Amino acid sequence: MQKQNQLLRHAAAVALASSFLVGLLPGLSAGLHAQTVDPTSVLGDVTLPPPEDVSQNFPYGITGKTPPSLTKINFKGQKPYHKHRINLRVFQGCPQVEISEGGRLWATWFGSNVQAERAPYHQDQFSVISTSGDGGKTWKEVFVFDPSELLGGGASDPMLWKDPEGNIRFIGLRNIDFKGKDEFATSAWEFAMLDPENEHTAWSPPRLLGNKNISVMKPLLFPDSTIMRSMDDFKLVGKRDKVRIRFLKEDVDGTPIFVSEFPVDNDAVFAEQMPIIRKDGSLFTFYRAKNGQKFAESFDGGKTWKLGGYYPMQFSINTKCILKTLPSGRVLLVANDVQMKQENGSKRYVYTDEQGNERELETHKTARTRMTAYLSDDDGETFTHRLLLCDDGQISYPSATLGNDGAIYIVYDQGRGVIGQHTIFLSKITEADILAGKLVNEQSFLNNIVSRPSDQGGGRREGDSL
Repeated sequence: MQKQNQLLRHAAAVALASSFLVGLLPGLSAGLHAQTVDPTSVLGDVTLPPPEDVSQNFPYGITGKTPPSLTKINFKGQKPYHKHRINLRVFQGCPQVEISEGGRLWATWFGSNVQAERAPYHQDQFSVISTSGDGGKTWKEVFVFDPSELLGGGASDPMLWKDPEGNIRFIGLRNIDFKGKDEFATSAWEFAMLDPENEHTAWSPPRLLGNKNISVMKPLLFPDSTIMRSMDDFKLVGKRDKVRIRFLKEDVDGTPIFVSEFPVDNDAVFAEQMPIIRKDGSLFTFYRAKNGQKFAESFDGGKTWKLGGYYPMQFSINTKCILKTLPSGRVLLVANDVQMKQENGSKRYVYTDEQGNERELETHKTARTRMTAYLSDDDGETFTHRLLLCDDGQISYPSATLGNDGAIYIVYDQGRGVIGQHTIFLSKITEADILAGKLVNEQSFLNNIVSRPSDQGGGRREGDSL
């Protein structure tokens, strides 16, 4: 971690923080409602005990600060019947994707050999890290984040992202039932790849980030190499009038700068907010709500936020979407292109076809289908260009990364516990494809399989009850 921090401090030599923040100050408004709070009051005290402390020497003295580890799998000489092999898996989903500077693709998701997802502790659930050295054609599972040996801990919501220096980092969210006696029962731990071109890379020691969910959405990178992490307190979902949607701003060395909070919004569910920096320096984000996506804006670098209500275009109803500014300046949105209408006490799910006609979903009547890539030419005010990626069943939870050649890599899951599905898909597209509404780049493709346990002798079977 010390080596990583030194690299990040080097990035500070070219920091633009002062000029960036000065440019934002004129945008302050008395209408903003959220506030900043002390990071420790939200994250807990993330200082680890000294190495000789009993809690730092597994398996003795396990606490919420006992460091987790990554387990290497599918290496030469490993016995073929290890417990994380894919032909035992019956459930998986919530993928993330990242790409190295040399073009090696990495993906992660969570799965289980025995059950569907079970919050809040996710027992018997682990996170898989897989990699591809051939542009996504073939994949190999190479690491597992599995905290089950620590008092039956479970993994949830893993993350891969690339820091301002181009280093790929993995965040594992660990959940242990300490019967309410440890503030780090839920804890986010971050590892950095030391050789991302190597399928069995070495890793940095894990860093404790905090006791909140900080691993669903990729952090926002600022021009000065500071970052902003999206946070949510999932334990408070459904509890009215509780502040739980937050952002953590960190300096280039990982030091917390501030934590900001959204005003209470009882329409918000698992918020999964992912802000972008607009051309005028202000921040814009969607966040997940009961009837679609709501939006929020910040005019002071993320310290305070103004809620804007439901976005006029309905999409990703109570499910995750992602935003990303592309090198061209256009804004990429990946979301479920489904609208919902309430009629006579029942819900109808519809979409708008290329001719502008409303069509009712017939085969898959769910908000989680029609995964679509959109482009905005106006900083997210409208999304006028779109490309349908997949409408084959229940499709959800996109993640995207950009190749050095302009390619956009997008992963998402299909039917997490559905017989014959529980698939992780990868699509590779370009801006030109989205603008055309179809694939025009000969290197682009849709829905390559990253992982499908039923193709490997695993998967849920008839009669299985998850």
